[in-house]
Amino acid sequence: MVPGYSSPTPNMLAAIVIPVVAAPIAYLFGKRIGRVGNGIFSFLALAVATALLWWDVGSVIQHGQVHEVYSWISLFNMEFGLLADWLSFPIAIIILSMCTLSAVYSIAYMEREPNQENYFTFLLLFSAGMVGVILSTNLIQFYLFWELMLIPSYFLIAHWGTGRPKVIGFKYFLFTHAGAACLIFGIVWLFVVTGTFNLYELPMLLAQVDSSILRAIMILMFIGFAVKMAIFPFHSWLPDAHAEAPTPISVLLSGVMIKCGVYATARIALTFLPGATHAVAYGLSALAVVTMIWGGVMALAQTDIKRLLAYSSISQMGYILFGLASYTMVGVAGGLFHIINHAVAKGLLFMCAGAIIHETGIRDLRQLGGLAGKMPVTAVACLIGALSIAGTPPLGGFASEWMIFFGGFQSGYTVLAALAIIATILTAGYYLWMIKRVFFGEKPQGLEHVHEAPLTMLAPMMILTFFAVIFGIYPNAVLQMFGPAAHQITQTMGGP
Repeated sequence: MVPGYSSPTPNMLAAIVIPVVAAPIAYLFGKRIGRVGNGIFSFLALAVATALLWWDVGSVIQHGQVHEVYSWISLFNMEFGLLADWLSFPIAIIILSMCTLSAVYSIAYMEREPNQENYFTFLLLFSAGMVGVILSTNLIQFYLFWELMLIPSYFLIAHWGTGRPKVIGFKYFLFTHAGAACLIFGIVWLFVVTGTFNLYELPMLLAQVDSSILRAIMILMFIGFAVKMAIFPFHSWLPDAHAEAPTPISVLLSGVMIKCGVYATARIALTFLPGATHAVAYGLSALAVVTMIWGGVMALAQTDIKRLLAYSSISQMGYILFGLASYTMVGVAGGLFHIINHAVAKGLLFMCAGAIIHETGIRDLRQLGGLAGKMPVTAVACLIGALSIAGTPPLGGFASEWMIFFGGFQSGYTVLAALAIIATILTAGYYLWMIKRVFFGEKPQGLEHVHEAPLTMLAPMMILTFFAVIFGIYPNAVLQMFGPAAHQITQTMGGP
């Protein structure tokens, strides 16, 4: 039985089905309508899906939980369930919003790339897979969407990536499917001990299961989530995949896809396996801090702009995990808030990097400089994105990061929280160096005729810049939604 208010309209289902149905249309008619037409079609499909999901915001605010349930596999009495609540709804919205902006950004960025009808087809399927993961209410459905998310993203990397795309795509495929294998083993084991795949039937059934078994299941499933989040030592796939993917896909990989692992940790590990998770919370916090510092140190050593951003994403996933593992109200709320702030700011930074690469053909930071006068919009957007990730007031990242640190101190993880603050100093260091290197100083020869990127690239960047500022000035816009989710998680885990 799925909890909450039963939605009278199939908005959540439509938010998944529309991109899935649009994908073969983009493939069949892509060559006929051309690159711009395909981009506009994909944008409209994703925009409609986003608007339909937004339609449920009133019901979520009023009832807390809104569900849609459809008969599915009658042999196993299995239902196809979708749930929008204080945890899933804002994450699903940010995913669809970023996918919509990425489709617009792709119109100009991918102009020189072949087989664009295939590109937009996979982009639409990738979007549907991510939203399906977030809204699912049973574990088999969750896993199927997890795979739908992985397979299109592999093709997007392997066929439109740079460097050695097929090798990098294979590495991505291998790592993510190794993680998926751990996940499915955990799901099957959970079914064996409970007899259900429905997440919301688990609490009563799990009370009868030995705690050591639950801990083993939790660790097995968390490995699958940690691979997706690129938590150390499961991170080595990310720098290549995020750096070499086409930039609109880097925006999604780094901005929202890795958050599916965060969501799964919050939804499954913290909410439905709280005792098992609480037992290893300090270990998870230590792993999170190692991830923060490792990602930051590696980012400092990079000269490739996209690779620097990729290592930064590894570090930032450590922040989010640290907040969740603190099992305090303020820490968990900060971790959830940082999902949104990082999605906005890191998506913005990858778009800025793409604009620079698109206009200069250069991604080596040592060969750039003095671009602020030539690309002022990109310079301002990049500065705001970087300062937000570095936790600078009054931008969004400041509030979420310091909530995370406070949660660590409140849990008694004093040394770990202090080390986490040091990681923020590293973050500020590599971002300020990047900004100085790209936009200031002497302009290298050959960059005299550089100009701003096309409007279809600048418009998404300006929208994300606006929200990076708004979420800092008015953090309650997001925290009011995540607050009840954080309260439920901390109460379930027995936190302070």
